[in-house]
Amino acid sequence: MNILHPSEYPKDFFYHRTSAEIYRPYIESCGNITTFDIWNPPQYAWKKGLFWNKVHIIKYERTDIEPNIDFLKENGVKHGMVTWIPYTRTDIPAWWRRLWLTDHFQETSVNTLDENYKTKWSDRAKRALKKYEKSWANVLAVDSDTFVKAFRATKVKHWYKSDYIRNYERIRSFAPDKVRQWIVYHNEKAVAWLACIDYIDNHSVHFVAFTSKESYPIQWWTALIDTWFRESLEKWIKYITFDQLRNPHGPSEQKWYTEFKENFIENRLSFPKAYFKMF
Repeated sequence: MNILHPSEYPKDFFYHRTSAEIYRPYIESCGNITTFDIWNPPQYAWKKGLFWNKVHIIKYERTDIEPNIDFLKENGVKHGMVTWIPYTRTDIPAWWRRLWLTDHFQETSVNTLDENYKTKWSDRAKRALKKYEKSWANVLAVDSDTFVKAFRATKVKHWYKSDYIRNYERIRSFAPDKVRQWIVYHNEKAVAWLACIDYIDNHSVHFVAFTSKESYPIQWWTALIDTWFRESLEKWIKYITFDQLRNPHGPSEQKWYTEFKENFIENRLSFPKAYFKMF
């Protein structure tokens, strides 16, 4: 896994939550939030009105487009706080203040897909895939109803299980054709699940995954990752991203799955710095 410097980040890779059309209605459904285009398609930013829209919170995330206060005022923002998380820029004008207390996701990944994608995996991931191939299990593409039903039936306890299901159903409802999902079956029993979102034209992001206790010895999740990569390559997907990785000193419950994702990650990207301005 390579840890890239911002100058090495691919210029045509975009963060799905501020570039994918499937996320715009989702963001706008979260409470008096409006998205708006900025000067780098397909990217957009969002603003949330407070106190009868007298004050706004505005966010430009993972973009090198500097927020323009005059533009915001022309579009109905009288007073507010704008947060800016640059993508690659380090030449931040002096009038931007560093935002030290922030809860934004700081770590993510990007893989550039080609037919040799497995050569970039860790030895552990390659061994796990061989175990799967000898296990008599199989991966099947399924519809959303089958996916949710199997998801609900798993016996593994998880604090956020219901939230994951609700979030999957809600986001998928905005663009069903952009979401793919698979299940691993072993002895006719569902043992592992994965869904992804294909956003923009050639990007795909890890959306939601789950597993049962039966999958632990074989690591059937690895077969799902392989299927996601292989079928994405067939769809001419260029970039695959595992979305959020655990921030440094982040929640301990994210540690295990981040370590699992790192077995497949080609490049790691970091966005530790956020800036703000009041007006």
